[in-house]
Amino acid sequence: MRGRRSRKDRCSLAANSQCRLPNFGLGLTNKMSPLDFVVSLMSLYAELLARWWGVIVPVLFLISHGLAVISAWHAIRYTRTSQAAVAWTVALLALPSLTLPAYWVFARHRFAGYREAVRDVGRQHLASLNAIERETMTAVDARTTSLISPLDQVADVLDTPICVGNQFQLLIDGGAFSRALLDQISSAETYVYAEFYIIRDDAFGNRFADALIAQARAGRTVRLLYDEVGCLKLPSSYLRRLRDAGVDVRAFNTRQGWVNRFQLNFRNHRKLLVVDGRRGVVGGLNIGDEYLGGDSGATRWRDTAAFVAGPIVKKIQAVFASDYYWASRQGLPEAKWSHEETGEAVEVANATGLAAICATGPADKRSRATMMFAAAAGAAQDRLWISTPYLVPDETTLNALSMACARGVDVRILLPNDADQWLVYLAGFHFESELESLGVAAFRYTDGFMHQKCVLVDDKLVLIGSTNLDNRSLYLNFEIMLAIEQPDFVAEVTAMLTQDFANATDSGVMSDRLRPWYGRIGTILARLFSPVL
Repeated sequence: MRGRRSRKDRCSLAANSQCRLPNFGLGLTNKMSPLDFVVSLMSLYAELLARWWGVIVPVLFLISHGLAVISAWHAIRYTRTSQAAVAWTVALLALPSLTLPAYWVFARHRFAGYREAVRDVGRQHLASLNAIERETMTAVDARTTSLISPLDQVADVLDTPICVGNQFQLLIDGGAFSRALLDQISSAETYVYAEFYIIRDDAFGNRFADALIAQARAGRTVRLLYDEVGCLKLPSSYLRRLRDAGVDVRAFNTRQGWVNRFQLNFRNHRKLLVVDGRRGVVGGLNIGDEYLGGDSGATRWRDTAAFVAGPIVKKIQAVFASDYYWASRQGLPEAKWSHEETGEAVEVANATGLAAICATGPADKRSRATMMFAAAAGAAQDRLWISTPYLVPDETTLNALSMACARGVDVRILLPNDADQWLVYLAGFHFESELESLGVAAFRYTDGFMHQKCVLVDDKLVLIGSTNLDNRSLYLNFEIMLAIEQPDFVAEVTAMLTQDFANATDSGVMSDRLRPWYGRIGTILARLFSPVL
């Protein structure tokens, strides 16, 4: 008769059935402990592995070497230099199990899908952008000079239009940058677009967030784009606070789609702000207290940005639109693209304040960043001054600098004396020595950490933005540079760089003869990683 068992019966049944484990032909007993059961399973696994080892190893060998052959063929076809192609091919065929993951994470320099996103954005605003280019090119053609300027040469090489009728303000260091950034956000009437590589959850980071939140609550459209890896340490609470207030926050993720799934090496390194399609900021500073360099005990952070107002802002806005479309697959319905919408007029008779945008990245068919530096070097007649925190140039850039020196151009490079990334810092010494042998004068900035990215060509052209003179910026990062031709602004940058060089020492004091032996070895080893630095 079925009925409820007593507590005593249930306890007796549990005791009799304790540790009744299934027997899989392993000689298990009903009284075997769980530990013995695990040991027996491990013994079975070892026996099966020994039995099938002669089959597993050849299969894995064939699979890994088959993938290695395919990857080696890919390296031969698409790696940008013959030296790198040979190195990857030898490594893949010799040690496939070790080099296959490294190749697919670090070696590829083409970014799939982004060019299609750019074309989609271009189709959405094609009429307005074409109208802007027609107006600006008419104004450029109205210039009285018949000489081809350095800006013309850079713009022609990059196939980017020149915009006229712009106003500029040089923002030296974090104080000027932070004030301009927050003031422009607060002055927005319709929308704010912000895009930064790194955002910190600190005092300045929260002031930045508060400014965005205030505009979102006031009914303005506010969109923030950040790099997923650059902001890896940014807490989710920071982003949640922005989203809860109505800010549209998006991460620029370079791993969209199967082709890009393992692409951890690409970064969106751009730093820009667009307000109402009329005013903007472009430079090398991120969002955080460390970039202001004003805290007691903190290393002074030497950096530069530029505030710009005028038609060129729409070109900056187009760069943001492309990045935003990639991150969200959405457009910018509130964006103003025509001069009629923004209330601007292009002064054809008096074409001043010329500028062009140099937007570069791994989606380019050819390295537009390399072309930009090479064009600037080729245009220089009297001087070419470059300020960069990292020096790992490619062969094309080295040749362009060498040719400028051969023409008698005063070529100088300003580098930081301190290191924030040791591998890149050590590799820089090798290329610094090579450039000095070609006639380039290298200097080390000693009044803080020098992080600005600036190029001065004669007394005619200035490039300011986010692009470093290293392989990462040239090939792997999405970057933006603002090319400016305006006499007063160029004179201001010349004075700034003159002061920077006065706060620097000739790099000869850090020559190979004065560095210890382990430093020289580190320099040699670091150079091997230059393609991904």
